[in-house]
Amino acid sequence: MWSTAEWCRAAERVAQDVLNHGDYHYGAVDGLRLAHRLGFDVIYDRQQTTRGRLKQFGIRRSIFIKPDQRPERIHWAVCHELGESFAVQVFRTLGARPDDCGPGTREQVANLLASRLLLPTASFFREAERLEESLPELKAIFATASHELIATRLLDQDRSRCMTIVDQGRITKRRANRAACSREFLPLERECWEEAHEQGRHSERVLEELRARCWAIHEPHWKREILLMNPLHEVSV
Repeated sequence: MWSTAEWCRAAERVAQDVLNHGDYHYGAVDGLRLAHRLGFDVIYDRQQTTRGRLKQFGIRRSIFIKPDQRPERIHWAVCHELGESFAVQVFRTLGARPDDCGPGTREQVANLLASRLLLPTASFFREAERLEESLPELKAIFATASHELIATRLLDQDRSRCMTIVDQGRITKRRANRAACSREFLPLERECWEEAHEQGRHSERVLEELRARCWAIHEPHWKREILLMNPLHEVSV
């Protein structure tokens, strides 16, 4: 069996090949434009129940997309269907057979590809390091990706990170990349989050060797905060 790291490396290789073929080298990736450059028709279908689906008619490949008010969801849906189409190349890179990898593996591979198409590994992490992983500044460059996708993508690196998403005052996602994090906030995190939640602005706290940063992604009728915690001093391995 293959490790998660091996699947990720294979997905990165295939995603970069796809981006090169679509002539994307830096900045925000327009999923619709990328699909057209790769020979896919993108068709909006208000009647479909899923966000996106892939169909082939003869030699023509089409991606059907359900309209959405959030452009980031459209770009993700298109890139996910591109991921479905190119997933076979990831399996081939590893010498794997889809039928032998268990249910859901192809979907997971499509997700890996979609995140790496919208946030290409080399350029994204180069900018993340330059901007000290500031979500607003990364969002300004990679505008077609959501804040959540950007924050989640930061876990795809060797340095320890714990990422938390809070919606309407409730933790809805909490993930770490190298070590398990507790289900509840540490006192440092809670203090940082409360300030961002109540004041609607970026908050930062440092205690001993830990740093917590929280960004308020607030809308008129919805409050979301994204918190990132990491060691202050850690060498990437």
